[in-house]
Amino acid sequence: MRKILFVLAVLISVPAAGEPLVRLHTSFYYIDGTSATVLAGQLDQHGPAGSDGKRYPARTRWDIQWKFKHEQKGTVCSMTDVAIAVGVAQTMPKWRGEEKGAAGLKALWTKFAEALQRHEDGHKEHGMKAAKEIEAAVLAVKPASNCEDLELAANTAAQTVVMKYQALDEEYERKTDHGRNQGATLL
Repeated sequence: MRKILFVLAVLISVPAAGEPLVRLHTSFYYIDGTSATVLAGQLDQHGPAGSDGKRYPARTRWDIQWKFKHEQKGTVCSMTDVAIAVGVAQTMPKWRGEEKGAAGLKALWTKFAEALQRHEDGHKEHGMKAAKEIEAAVLAVKPASNCEDLELAANTAAQTVVMKYQALDEEYERKTDHGRNQGATLL
């Protein structure tokens, strides 16, 4: 009987992890053209600007927000719950003349658009992984003697995870040449 009560007490005291709230928004910009060269030029001219100021065919940005609850019991403040929200915003191209385009160009566009979406979904995945890792990191923060120190430790842990995944996003862009190495090119 004591073992059962001990296990129940441990389970009750461990904060429950939940799935992050995810908000995905996709916006589009439109391009026109009757050749791969013209379409590529339109992508370069009208695509969203990256953090480096250059224009790219698409862009995915993610933002993570976290809230946590803690409780002071005597001289110990400990984490009781954490909630995570992930916002993912993707900007993608749409070719206005796709329905009327030549069959070969349409096939090339379809291949490009699918590769571009896969590439951008890699960024989205970084945001999703970061959210789950932030939740685990905040819940793992050791109790502190006061709640201000606990909050500081939790926010520092979360910011460290954000910086890690921002660096992974930058490395992903370098490795894939902004998706070109994954087939996201028209030329």
